[in-house]
Amino acid sequence: MVFRKREERSPKREERVGKAKQSSRSQRGEKPSFSRVSARKSDDSYKKPQKTERSSRTERPVRTERSSRTERPVRTERPQNPRSRFTREAKEGRSNLEKSVNFAKRPERRERTNDRAPRELFIWGRRTVEAFLSNLHQNKEIDNQKYTLHIIVDKAGKAPSQLKPAVESSQLLGIKVIPHTSAEETWPLADAAEDLNHQRVCLKIPEYPTQNIVDAIEFIKSANENSEHGCVGLVLDQIQDPRNFGAIIRSAAFFGLKFIVYGNDRQADITSLVLKTSAGGAFSIALIPTVNINRALIQLKEAGSWIAGAALSEEATSLNDLPKDRTWVAVMGNEGKGLRNEVIKNCDYVVKIPGGHGTVDSLNVSVATGVLVHSLNK
Repeated sequence: MVFRKREERSPKREERVGKAKQSSRSQRGEKPSFSRVSARKSDDSYKKPQKTERSSRTERPVRTERSSRTERPVRTERPQNPRSRFTREAKEGRSNLEKSVNFAKRPERRERTNDRAPRELFIWGRRTVEAFLSNLHQNKEIDNQKYTLHIIVDKAGKAPSQLKPAVESSQLLGIKVIPHTSAEETWPLADAAEDLNHQRVCLKIPEYPTQNIVDAIEFIKSANENSEHGCVGLVLDQIQDPRNFGAIIRSAAFFGLKFIVYGNDRQADITSLVLKTSAGGAFSIALIPTVNINRALIQLKEAGSWIAGAALSEEATSLNDLPKDRTWVAVMGNEGKGLRNEVIKNCDYVVKIPGGHGTVDSLNVSVATGVLVHSLNK
């Protein structure tokens, strides 16, 4: 056997051996080990370069004020409306704080008062004025300062003979009499929209006095106690023409009725024209306004009256078939629409006036009232 002398390994061979060992270890999952001589580098190579101050970096320019920027135009105030609330507040010098406090507060509710100024009415015509003055003589408590009699004197400056009864009656009541030389300028009825047949005399009165539904109930009870059967009163459902209203009052006064109940809604009010058309009838009958017609009808029925409503209906009862031994209250409806359905339900009888021949099938409401009342009083 021959033994060879082990030769010294060259650096290249050492390198190959190291690589072989490294590859075998990597296959076994071992971490490779580096030779201190071949693998380790100098300590300076592992050092990370330190961050140097950015001295060479371009600094941002300091932000200057925008002196060259175009300024916005000053906003001009809008012209204020003199009727607006804000204009009034600005004139009064109210601050924003005061306005905010006022908006936060809830406005207090005003209570209704009856202290409104009375509405003045004028009554004209010799007979109408004389009838009203005669009615005032029966009333012991009157404020004569609220009444004024206006007359047109003749050329001699004296009252005509036809006006002497009205003048003397006014003087007895302490009512002031004002003479006028003509129906122009100072004459109270000079501004009337139509020519009035005033007959050179007119009387200024305060708001016309009205009664309460209690008065109508007393009339019905009194009629039942005395067995005075017939029609004692009227109820009007939305009569809108003042001339019809006045004519109905005149017919009711002619047949001796005691009261007329009328609604406040969609109903002609008591005016000078109504008083003139009534020809003094309004001064001898109780005029009773009410808010609710149906409630008034119920109260009248509970007092002992029977309700008869006039309507153009096929199912209506003829006037000749109505019983006569009871106290009646007649109900008349609107000129065009007639009675409302709610009012018809509160009527004991719905009646129809016989007639309607030829081309005329209905009557004027004031004429129909006279026919109905006359039939109920038979």
